[in-house]
Amino acid sequence: MSYTPIIGMEIHVELKTASKMFCRCKNDADETVPNTNICPICLAHPGTLPVPNREAMRLGVLVGKALNCSIRELSKFDRKHYFYPDLPKGYQISQYDEPIAEHGNFTLFFPLEDNIRDTAVIGITRAHLEEDTAKLTHGTDKSTLVDFNRSGAPLLEIVTDPDFKTALEAKTFCQELRTLLRALDASDADMEKGHMRCEVNISLQETGRFEIVDGIVKPLGDYKLNNKVEVKNINSFKSVEKAILFETERQTKALEAGKMIVQETRGYNDSTGETVSQRAKETAADYRYFPEPDIPPFHPLMLAGDLTLPELPQARRARFRDEYGLSYADARFLTEDALWANFTEAVMSEATSWIDELSKGESCTEDECSLRRNDVARTVGNWLTSKLIGAMNETNITIETLAISPENFAEFIALIYTKKINSTNAQKLLIDMLSSGKNADPTHIMEEKGYGQVGDTAVLESIVDNVITSYPDQVAQYRAGKTPLLQFLKGMAMKASEGSADPVVIEEILKEKLR
Repeated sequence: MSYTPIIGMEIHVELKTASKMFCRCKNDADETVPNTNICPICLAHPGTLPVPNREAMRLGVLVGKALNCSIRELSKFDRKHYFYPDLPKGYQISQYDEPIAEHGNFTLFFPLEDNIRDTAVIGITRAHLEEDTAKLTHGTDKSTLVDFNRSGAPLLEIVTDPDFKTALEAKTFCQELRTLLRALDASDADMEKGHMRCEVNISLQETGRFEIVDGIVKPLGDYKLNNKVEVKNINSFKSVEKAILFETERQTKALEAGKMIVQETRGYNDSTGETVSQRAKETAADYRYFPEPDIPPFHPLMLAGDLTLPELPQARRARFRDEYGLSYADARFLTEDALWANFTEAVMSEATSWIDELSKGESCTEDECSLRRNDVARTVGNWLTSKLIGAMNETNITIETLAISPENFAEFIALIYTKKINSTNAQKLLIDMLSSGKNADPTHIMEEKGYGQVGDTAVLESIVDNVITSYPDQVAQYRAGKTPLLQFLKGMAMKASEGSADPVVIEEILKEKLR
């Protein structure tokens, strides 16, 4: 017997609007003082009427388009009935059979990860608008307090088809969705703050006979799909992956022991890495949906107005690779945040222009010029993703507060690429540029601090001669065959030059003199 996991997701996203979904209260779920942003509408007082938030509708259409969804010509709100202390009306205003967007798709790519397939096309069943519930705080004395600041906040629920084959695919989808939402400025999508809440639906398909095609298990003949389990309370991408792996193993063991999988809602416990049963899973019939009588049907595209999608993160990532020559890893990392992507764009534009100017004065074939651009791209990618971000973290500087201009950073890269400064002194220069802020002229700082790389052969030969004289034992051992000692002697020469020597030239001189 073989068991194949069938995985779908439901993701709730808090939309980035000034006011709540159906009233004028401030939409600030991070407000720390309880029950501050409230009114009779979000407290469900009798006689109050909801008025839909037009900006939330626009953002819903925008996200739907970015997910390749069809936007319905006519949509409506519905009442979804269930009782819970955080839902004072006894029902939630949501959308059921006529959502704002439906029938979309999103493609995932796995060029660097160990997944059973390189690409995965995930169907988007629907994206619909609704209101958030209040927040419950459970005390140690078994009391429960209700904070209505979040009640009525605009949510977009994105429901996928059961197209995920692995836990990695589900985690990657959530990460890609967060990047997309931030690029659209539709949501901050911070899982730790509850701006984006992921729920996983998992069932196991059991087949008596099966075949494996391109790493995917495909059933032959009849098969049985077991009951679906929904897992809630997942608050990180890593936990999405862990919850799926645990639940898949739990259901497999249960089926192998001859037990039936109960259709239920389970919660994920981060501290134990396990899922725990919460309640029996409701069906659509249990919610007794019917059209919201206080809100008429609406035309989403008319309300949204003219919408033009910006360049989306996946497209920008591909362009960074094709146009600038950045590696896939660097391009993916640098397009996760719109501010970093814009900074990278400006740096690469400056650096590419500089390379083109350099190439005009030299004769190089098309392949040679392409290799040069790729070398510059690798240099930019390395110094951005590793050195610059590392230095910023150490000095508590964020991309929002970074004062170094893209032009100055591109000039900094040019100094490295043309070997006017070596890597050791370049790191010192970078720190000085960060502390200099808007006055971070790399060439001026390099000359002022004496960071420039020494390439004068006569000067470097003198340094090497002193090193050979100062370390006779190591020199003798090197000449006797202990070649690794060359690096020691090279290091001593670099130290004597206070890091300003060209390490390549130093090594060449050492080899020549130690023959």
